[in-house]
Amino acid sequence: MLAEVITTEAAARMSDDGKNVLNSWTEAKRLLKPDPRYSKMPRKERESLWSRHADDMIRKQKSVADSKEEERPDKEAKDKYSADFSRRSPRRSHGRR
Repeated sequence: MLAEVITTEAAARMSDDGKNVLNSWTEAKRLLKPDPRYSKMPRKERESLWSRHADDMIRKQKSVADSKEEERPDKEAKDKYSADFSRRSPRRSHGRR
């Protein structure tokens, strides 16, 4: 149920005060309560199950963001390398004819 209701799309929606379903139990409950499975969950476990699910989602989002950042070449580093390389090895013509 948590995976079906607490999704990345739902997490992308922020309230006016900066809360979303991953960082606010109150926001998560608002989405979960209409689902009939919510009332069947043990009351004591609801928040802790949500917390673990939210932590997993945050960890996965961070992992994806980190891997995308690693895949993307660093433009500044690339430009700097190109500039350094051109300064170190100027083109020389070997005047032998």
